[in-house]
Amino acid sequence: MKKFWRRGASQDRDRAEQAIQEYRTAYERGLAAEQSQGPAQALAEFDRAQHALDRLDAASPDLPEVPQARAGLLYAMGRARTDVGDVAGAVAALDQAEELYRRMESEQLAIRMEGEQRGDRQEPGPVPAVLMTADVRLRRARAYAEWDRPFSALSDLDMSIGGYMRAGAFTPLSDRSGDAARILAVGAKIQLRVGDHELALECGQESLARYREMGEIGPEAIPYAIGFAAPVVSMLEAARGQWDAALAVDGLILEAAELGRGDTSGAHARIGVHLREAGRDAEAAGHLAIAARGSRDRITEMEREFGAVLAPSLREALLEAERTESARLAGGGRTGALDPLEIRALRLSLCGGDGARFSATGRMNVVDAAPRQVTSLARIGRQLAASERLPAALPVLREALLLCDAARRSATLNTGDSTATVPLHEARESALAEAAVLVGMLERAGNPMSDALTADLRNARERLGMSAH
Repeated sequence: MKKFWRRGASQDRDRAEQAIQEYRTAYERGLAAEQSQGPAQALAEFDRAQHALDRLDAASPDLPEVPQARAGLLYAMGRARTDVGDVAGAVAALDQAEELYRRMESEQLAIRMEGEQRGDRQEPGPVPAVLMTADVRLRRARAYAEWDRPFSALSDLDMSIGGYMRAGAFTPLSDRSGDAARILAVGAKIQLRVGDHELALECGQESLARYREMGEIGPEAIPYAIGFAAPVVSMLEAARGQWDAALAVDGLILEAAELGRGDTSGAHARIGVHLREAGRDAEAAGHLAIAARGSRDRITEMEREFGAVLAPSLREALLEAERTESARLAGGGRTGALDPLEIRALRLSLCGGDGARFSATGRMNVVDAAPRQVTSLARIGRQLAASERLPAALPVLREALLLCDAARRSATLNTGDSTATVPLHEARESALAEAAVLVGMLERAGNPMSDALTADLRNARERLGMSAH
């Protein structure tokens, strides 16, 4: 909060000034505590800042700076609550921050429209609050990912990327390219945890490419480039056997660690395990020895990471369905509801090509095709679930819901879009129904994911404009 107007009676002004000072002190201490003392102490300071804002609001309810200060505070609290494991509290705080920023969007848009009517020169691009809303959604996406709620996390990620795309951050030579790199770095981690590992790789690769284009990765970019994007790219390139690509990223991680920006033992362990798996044992030995001197646990962690089984991507799940249906028909099976050629066309449309596909919106090449694609995904997901191929059914049905969500938002932004009509509504109901069946199957099987997915599906219904019940 840079400045508050001073107004009202002397006594109210004194109370307001005291509350302002208490807010500033507590907020700054909270930010500092995150770096030194940890999120629990940061939360205690943020709570003090919140109480100060409450007193300020009571003393001077018309101060225009209060909502912005409160939104920024709630945004900070969202991160701290996530870091202490209070994900429900983090989401609640970020929901409130989003609401405040969206009100600011409306006010800023109204002011801009008034200026346009007067003939005033206006700044191009979205109003400032749009980007703050995008950042809130990105932070909430991280919280939802920690909570293992894939639709909610990936929907928020998609909206966050969309906000910065509309701001021009993804265009060549944009002065917001650093924001695009940051969002994609976080997106890589979210996609890897609860989404599609192929999209995670695309996010991570594009993030690192943008950081390289901007020159040396500075201290402010290290947490994102090295903390988020690089480990994801390293892991996934190694999983594909792309050793040169993986080791090049491993070198970036080691370089940052040697400059005091990471764990040196972990960086050597990563390189050593990858060299060993690539059959370069002699080169691996030195790195593994250095890692072992620091902590053998780091080597075990890297071995576990390399041996992890990735959940099927959408492309892999559709390929499995396509091959299964092709084999069934080749074996003389009766013609079913699924056509292998239709599945193939859907796979190539959603997962093929050279376009940037960081989230569901990036997969929507033709928005008008979304209702048909969602309906097809729902049918494929149903067939996979019915044949007990649940790991493949999950990404298919998740993507059906995310495409519905992306198409709905596109229709809202573009009121003439035909996807706002009956076909999308029918596709949405089909996707939700099949997702509910799958979640029910997981619950009956005692799968530990079922509780989180039940809550996630309830949130999906609300976001898609249906009753949660």
